[in-house]
Amino acid sequence: MVPGVVRGPDGRLNLKGARSSQSGMIVNSASVTDPVTGESSINLPIEAVQSVEVLTNPYAAEYGELTSAVISVQTRSGSDKFQANATSFFPRFRRRGGSFAGIAAFTPRVTFSGPIIKDKLKFFQSFEYRFVRTPVENLPPLSRDTDLETFDSLSQLDWEIGRNDHLTATVSLFPEKLRHVGLNTFNHQGVTPNFKQRGFLVAVNERRVINNKSVLESSFSIEQFDADVFPSSGIAPMNFAPDQNSGSFFNQQARRSKHYQALETYSFEGPNFAGTHLMKVGGGVSYVTFDGRNTSNVVRILRANGTRSQQFDYEGDGRLSRNKTQFLAYFDDKWTLNRHLTVEYGVRYDRDNVVGENNISPRIGFAFLPLADGRTVVRGGIGIFYDNINLNVATFSQLQDRILTHFGPDGLQVIGSPERQRFEFTGAKLRIPRSVNWNIELDREWLKNLFVRVGYQQRQARREFVLNPIDSGSHDIMLQLDNSGSSRYRELEVTARYKFRENDEFTASYVRSSSRGDLNDFNSYFSNFQNPIIQANERSRLPWDVPNRFLFRGEFHVPYRITLVPVLDVRTGFPYSIIDEDRNFVGPRNLAGRFPNFTSLDLQILRIVSLPGRFNKYRVELGLKVFNLTNHFNPRDFQNNLASGDFGGFSNGVGRTFATRITFVKK
Repeated sequence: MVPGVVRGPDGRLNLKGARSSQSGMIVNSASVTDPVTGESSINLPIEAVQSVEVLTNPYAAEYGELTSAVISVQTRSGSDKFQANATSFFPRFRRRGGSFAGIAAFTPRVTFSGPIIKDKLKFFQSFEYRFVRTPVENLPPLSRDTDLETFDSLSQLDWEIGRNDHLTATVSLFPEKLRHVGLNTFNHQGVTPNFKQRGFLVAVNERRVINNKSVLESSFSIEQFDADVFPSSGIAPMNFAPDQNSGSFFNQQARRSKHYQALETYSFEGPNFAGTHLMKVGGGVSYVTFDGRNTSNVVRILRANGTRSQQFDYEGDGRLSRNKTQFLAYFDDKWTLNRHLTVEYGVRYDRDNVVGENNISPRIGFAFLPLADGRTVVRGGIGIFYDNINLNVATFSQLQDRILTHFGPDGLQVIGSPERQRFEFTGAKLRIPRSVNWNIELDREWLKNLFVRVGYQQRQARREFVLNPIDSGSHDIMLQLDNSGSSRYRELEVTARYKFRENDEFTASYVRSSSRGDLNDFNSYFSNFQNPIIQANERSRLPWDVPNRFLFRGEFHVPYRITLVPVLDVRTGFPYSIIDEDRNFVGPRNLAGRFPNFTSLDLQILRIVSLPGRFNKYRVELGLKVFNLTNHFNPRDFQNNLASGDFGGFSNGVGRTFATRITFVKK
């Protein structure tokens, strides 16, 4: 619900025009991105989250290893008295062909918290199980679901060691199973992959108040991310055809990685020189291990008549292995010159043993109150950000070779000689991607309780990892990876928030944006779910480019203890390309047109009921959720193959859906 944050066509979150792997996620000061793919991989129970903050311009020097926004999550501490709640223990049944056929969703959650030693030691424990089936309506009734199954747990202890010494220990488990990933109009269940993840996070954080002017914070964390990708149905060649793909998913992965991280931060009040200074100095080291295997099976490109046009075969054992050590240090100063102006400036140092570069990131931001009434604030800043080299990039040259064979019209006669495609790095060494980000915004309380924001921001990224097929002669094609990629994001935002009565408010925002960049970025082809068809790189609209977006959210308390929460999201459709029978792009990529405009009105109705008699210590929260209330057609698939009889058709829309919520809470 943050303006400028869009869930792209692949289902992943794109923060402020960046790829999902270019953003960061932090839980209680610990980085929780998968060190292999750069994607956020941890799942937390909803009740375990105290706060979520999306820092779209993280100018503070403590934030690094990203070129876009960062999501900062704080988990809940234990309570001073015992509390418990349980919710969503009633499943939603799946209905197919006029009758019930199993469960569509079951998402129970249980949370406990309370004191172990009064005023000394508190605990918090939350469990969440999720089983959710998401249908593709135009597939057969009992073969149209993508299944998600997770069991997420968070345990936290808060120990008041002394009056000025606090220690927090957190353990999170987040196993996950995804079945039939990428199921759509063109990929039936048999041709889709499954995904299985096992992971944990163990983090210890100590915060010691040295005196009234300084604080020392020490943290240590261990995260494990193990993942497997495998076909849903046996091992057979994967066939790409104009109308519908067939066979089995071609790729299998087995990854094992661990991330050890230690950080030390010292915050103190600096000397009173031309104002007050709140300074922070930090440093840390991290170590990542990665071992795995990435192997692929035969891939065929078929013509409309079913004959082979091209075939990819793979050679090599596909074993991957790489370790990485990183160092960081930073200095940050929040300098309040007077009651009108605050400046935060700092610098960050990063180094890892993959590229051996010393990267310096200066940043500065400010907040200025131009008027004495304090109702207007001008904010802005600029900074340099360096990304992280994920270990799937670092092991690129260890991937299997590919053998490409072309076939004649009968699908049997080989044309020319097979081409061997090797994976290689271009240049003497890789360099770490970087970006320059800046923004300026005006916040103003125009009328009582009416807040308006107008802001502009830009992100210019360089040295992004791009794949380029290069003909080296002698029937060899080099699939080269280099730092030639770039991207640019521009955004103009207008947001208004009005609060009335005591707890009622609404927020409306409009975002005008542009996302452009190189389309052959590494993660589009070699992330969790790989794409074997790699054409020449182009620079164009990025797949999640949304020029116009309007977002409305309200919270209204009405009689009978009922709360209404409507959400309206209206945006431009995503861009698409056109391909021919051999899956070559026809015309410029992502400039052939756009999906229809997306419109979804969602509504949650919540009513609180107090239980009578001896159960009056508890209350029940009854909820009804309606998604896409107007049943607007929001297609997710487009037939872009010129050889298909259905060329130009949109499908796989998500219609109106309902869900219920029942929560038992101890008062």
